[in-house]
Amino acid sequence: MKIVVAKHMGFCGGVKRAVEMARSTAEQSSGPVFTWGPLIHNPQVVRQLEEAGVRVAGSPEELRGEAFIVSAYGVEGAVLEMARARGMRIVDATCPVVIRAHTLALKLVEEGYDVIAVGDHGHPEMVTLKEVLGDRVTVVHTLEEARQVKVGPRVGVISQTTQSQENFQRIVADLVVRAKEIKVINTLCPAITVRQVEANQLVQEVDALVVIGGHQSSNTTRLYEIGRANGIPTYHVEVADELKAEWFEDVEIVGVTSGASTPDWIIADVIARLQQISRRKELTQASS
Repeated sequence: MKIVVAKHMGFCGGVKRAVEMARSTAEQSSGPVFTWGPLIHNPQVVRQLEEAGVRVAGSPEELRGEAFIVSAYGVEGAVLEMARARGMRIVDATCPVVIRAHTLALKLVEEGYDVIAVGDHGHPEMVTLKEVLGDRVTVVHTLEEARQVKVGPRVGVISQTTQSQENFQRIVADLVVRAKEIKVINTLCPAITVRQVEANQLVQEVDALVVIGGHQSSNTTRLYEIGRANGIPTYHVEVADELKAEWFEDVEIVGVTSGASTPDWIIADVIARLQQISRRKELTQASS
């Protein structure tokens, strides 16, 4: 079985920056260090950070310590103010690409546009944007949702940084024909987009696709959806132990890609397991 690996794998710049900032903060602090929810959407990395001293607060009562690290996706203002009020040092690890998207959305509002953001309801990136802009921004996830939105005379459109190009383009195409004036700003993360482009190319060459990353990771899920949409067997795994040999019994070429918050060591483990499965297949075929 041949294994074809995508060119762009592992941490994107924003995730790498956030993880390095968290580790550095923990090393330099003498007291507890916290994030509000996971720093990034990869449970194995979050577990490693906990072992290094970066704890995850799940309630206001837990949020007490020396330093508070804002996750790569941002954090609600109320949580930030709570940390400040308790004397915690603020370390802002928000991804610069997310900051840019939110800044551009605010500028659209200031220019008099009704903002429509293409994103996942409940994703931290969209929650924080909605908190800042309130009713001045409408979050839509699907084309069907977008069609239900009453379009004003001036519409500004942005996207959650981890959305798929295809979904963003479909929704923009619908809004263009309904709005008198529309301003579209591409706020998709380039590191995410290039992974999606590669995945679309990869599925044309392989019999099955393995996508590595956190099950709660939006950008990893997008890659899984690309494989499924192209009609090939696609498997979303967090770690190598989730792989099953029977998935690849009739597979000659398997493609491998990963989300932007997947560490290199997990990718290496998955590829090693696929190589092991491939060798066993070859031995079985040779003896039969």
